[in-house]
Amino acid sequence: MRSMVPFALILAALPVAAAPMAHDDHVEATPPDAVIARAELVRDLIARARADRDVAMMIVAARMLQSGDFVLVQAENAPMVFGRTRAGERLPVTAPSALLIEARGWAGGDADKLAAIETALAEASKGILPAAIVYTHDLPADRALTMRARAEGGRLALVRVRGDGDAALELAVIDSSGRVACRDRPAVTSGIARRDLLCRWTPGRTEDYRITLTNKGRVWTRAILVSN
Repeated sequence: MRSMVPFALILAALPVAAAPMAHDDHVEATPPDAVIARAELVRDLIARARADRDVAMMIVAARMLQSGDFVLVQAENAPMVFGRTRAGERLPVTAPSALLIEARGWAGGDADKLAAIETALAEASKGILPAAIVYTHDLPADRALTMRARAEGGRLALVRVRGDGDAALELAVIDSSGRVACRDRPAVTSGIARRDLLCRWTPGRTEDYRITLTNKGRVWTRAILVSN
């Protein structure tokens, strides 16, 4: 895992707003690059804030998450969602308010920091209506992440993965009969770790799938997964 670019430079270059994800029943699309880039930045801000116990940085991350058109979900044990979120779907969403409450424990009684947290908490209580679900996972070397998914028959299904570029990743989609519906990976002879992977297929019937992301590299990597 390479070192992170200074966050001040990333923030200065970040677009003010990301393009919305299409929700028309006849339009199949993954979140645009602007949404994925914003999600990557928020994820990395959260990680840095936790490492440094930095209250101000966590407030920035929480506000960006609150104002974005996506939610961050811890991928492990989470169902991959195709299309719109199903009614009653329970996802391990990273809530802005939970981040702020976590940061409160780092304030050490500092009145200014506590006041800033309370202000941000009041903003976070308004709720959000996300257009995209972004799954995130830290994947150790030579390990795999497995997610479950349900895809509708006759409708195009897409899974997109973005890694940090340091490790060779392999994406596979396995149907309920154990057959490979789709696989994407770098060429064995290339020796290059590709940053983006994509699987797309059209199920013949509605069925359950297993999505597997494997880190074939020698270092851990941060990965983001999105679906249509």
